[in-house]
Amino acid sequence: MPLRQSGFLLFLLLCVSWAARSDTGCLKQVFGSYCLGGSIQQLQRQYPAGVPAQKQGDRSAVVYQNGRERTYVMAFKGEIYKVLHTYDPASQSTLKKLKKRLEAKYGAYRDHSHYPAYTRTKAAKIGAIRRGEGELKHVWSSPEQAWRIELEWTRKLGVSLAYLANALDDEQREASNEGL
Repeated sequence: MPLRQSGFLLFLLLCVSWAARSDTGCLKQVFGSYCLGGSIQQLQRQYPAGVPAQKQGDRSAVVYQNGRERTYVMAFKGEIYKVLHTYDPASQSTLKKLKKRLEAKYGAYRDHSHYPAYTRTKAAKIGAIRRGEGELKHVWSSPEQAWRIELEWTRKLGVSLAYLANALDDEQREASNEGL
């Protein structure tokens, strides 16, 4: 009888642990503090120092600042679909370091960059980025994962690294397109 009870208790503990994990909806822990797919309200309770951005319909965001760097946490219907971190300095060196770390951990990326037709050299591409005429964008995604990573260098945000929950990102994009 004691053996049967301890087996039942173990089973009960496993069920409670599984339920707690599924309630959070966390697809991936990002930058040590943010839960892709989790609740933005829970995040704000846990880390109240963020500055809420203007809410637009079902979309909301919180911005956390650390010196000149920022982390943008974006949500749709209260669920976090994107966590984006900007880096300072926004330079080729910063980009190379991030790209090297991501390639070591996640393998090859897909290049989604775009530049004006006249840009041929690396210097010309960097110039186009700084003028706002082009952008570098590398994407790591896998069919087995419910999330993807985007490393970008743009004029607006500089060098940034974003983690996106695929299904939530698609849902918020569709809702945005319906509003047009």
